[in-house]
Amino acid sequence: MEKKKTIQGLVIITAFFIAVATGCTATVERKSEKPISVSTDYLDESVVLAAFYMEDGGFSETRYYPANILSSAGEETNGEYEVVSLVGDFDVAKGDTHWTENVIVESHPAKKNELEEGMVVLFTRSENNLAEARWNRGIISSTEELYKDRVIIDYVWYLNKEDESDRQYNIPVENIRIIDSEG
Repeated sequence: MEKKKTIQGLVIITAFFIAVATGCTATVERKSEKPISVSTDYLDESVVLAAFYMEDGGFSETRYYPANILSSAGEETNGEYEVVSLVGDFDVAKGDTHWTENVIVESHPAKKNELEEGMVVLFTRSENNLAEARWNRGIISSTEELYKDRVIIDYVWYLNKEDESDRQYNIPVENIRIIDSEG
């Protein structure tokens, strides 16, 4: 009986690590107990991604930071959100407040099967904690290396891609977020 409990425990732990490694949400059921839900989104539910820097730059140049909404967009705010930055870097300090229309209200970590050429996504080149990364918008231009867990993303000034400053980045899938809802 003790061996059976040990095997069940190992199965649960293995399922958890598979869920984390594949970027999915898993539900593991144990006999006569409530299901355990495992979420792999590194951003809390109340966290949005808000533009704090280079909003007047090109399409991909605008930088989005993890933030909380202090005031919602509406008629009384001219369609802008008041947000507070949860992280900082050399351009934006943690705790800075800012008014912006550019808020990604909902997003989630990308899964390989969601990614398609031509899709607008958020991406980061950060190799550190993704919950504290700054994000840029980009357009997936190639999924040829998706089997390697990587895609090519176009960093563009204009959506027509007619600027000599445009460039491409080879980005790991784990550094991509799907935009579900913009403010």
